[in-house]
Amino acid sequence: MTNRLKQRLDEGSAAIGIQLRFGSPAIAEMAGLAGFDWLLLDAEHSPQTAPGIQTQLQAIGCTDSTAIVRLGRGDPDQIRLYLDMGAMGIAVPFISTAEEARACADACRYPPRGTRGWGPHRAGGYGLHAERYTARIDDEVLFFPIIETATAIENIDAIMAVDGVDSCIVGPVDLCYSLGIPFQFDHPDFLSALDRVRDASNKAGKPSGLPLLGSVEDRANVDRQVVAGARLLLVGCDEPALGNAFTSMLEPLSHLQDQQRQRPE
Repeated sequence: MTNRLKQRLDEGSAAIGIQLRFGSPAIAEMAGLAGFDWLLLDAEHSPQTAPGIQTQLQAIGCTDSTAIVRLGRGDPDQIRLYLDMGAMGIAVPFISTAEEARACADACRYPPRGTRGWGPHRAGGYGLHAERYTARIDDEVLFFPIIETATAIENIDAIMAVDGVDSCIVGPVDLCYSLGIPFQFDHPDFLSALDRVRDASNKAGKPSGLPLLGSVEDRANVDRQVVAGARLLLVGCDEPALGNAFTSMLEPLSHLQDQQRQRPE
């Protein structure tokens, strides 16, 4: 049992991930085969079910990608459930204080390091490898708070200093809303917030997260952030990726549809 994402982050390498919302094992497997280092299964913003998450985890297991589950809230029962299914990490939204981060980080690890209850299910080979899994998982599992409020930015040093917080994900849209600058990804306040997240991560000796969304995708800014310490990169989502692919296929042929519509009866 090796967490390849953790390996890359420990090596100081950039790790590129994509968020998955369709709940399709085939799409999850395809994303892994395409070469993404990590896949974020979004159970916050899409109607994912626990059995559906498990089938995606099984599909991702056929690839070299690492599966992280994004929860809707920091519920210890949900954290335990998805880790027992075999997720190698958990991301929790709207973490704004060190206390919230610590509670979730503890829920990811067994006593004495944490508070996770034991019962590893698929993660322990359905009982065949449970002891081996239990002995190693606390050193392999990852916890990422999702930073998406102005309060979180104010508390970012304390959040990133929490033992068991391994990196972080920045929620760019909600963070912009919280800062009073909706969708202004090139606004100085938003870029300053990214810098504060990166600096706090560096201070704590941990890799920083960076969302590549909107104008944040500007190559110079991305390269600047990576040089300065950003490592956990989230490049987008399966929904717009598939939608854009459909659009790019259709656009060169759209004139044929227009001609058909304009043909007289």
